[in-house]
Amino acid sequence: MSAPVNLVSFREFARLDGCSDKLVRNAVKAGKLSVTADNRIDAALAGTGWRQQNRRAAESADTGADPTPVSALSPADAEVSAGSIQIDDFLANFIAGRMLSRADAERVKENGAAAKNLLAAMQEAGDVIDIAIAEAILFDQAREFRDAWMNWPARVGPMIAAELGVSPDPVVEALNKYVQQQLDDLGDPASAFEEA
Repeated sequence: MSAPVNLVSFREFARLDGCSDKLVRNAVKAGKLSVTADNRIDAALAGTGWRQQNRRAAESADTGADPTPVSALSPADAEVSAGSIQIDDFLANFIAGRMLSRADAERVKENGAAAKNLLAAMQEAGDVIDIAIAEAILFDQAREFRDAWMNWPARVGPMIAAELGVSPDPVVEALNKYVQQQLDDLGDPASAFEEA
């Protein structure tokens, strides 16, 4: 007795295979994927290499052995599941010569392109800014705060001295000393930003 067939929609098949449903529809039209009368596809075909038929091999392409698929790696070496590929693990496996399956590689590629487009749209909308601009803004603001504090003892010291009935010079001098110490303790805002 044969196992029951799990039929899914074009969109669900695309999700399972990590590609766009447009690619699935084009493959169906070209006869690369077979469908039932009610336009459903066998889910078992996801990740089987049906997309290889849609690619033209470069004449100088390496025809050596296939790289080790991530599915053949131990769980410690590959934390790859549908839609949850970890960047650090992906890079470590790639450097070690352990490659993703074609479906996972396509998923990484499409997610990377989507993230790049989203970031570009967010930057165009003003939701994100360049790090150099953020650093310049924060540096200018920190300098304004520092200058305001450096001028504070000369502005406030005489008023405090008048309230206390003492000479303003020692009060301004004492305030200057403690304000300078506080600014030194706070440190350089630029280095704190770089560490973060």
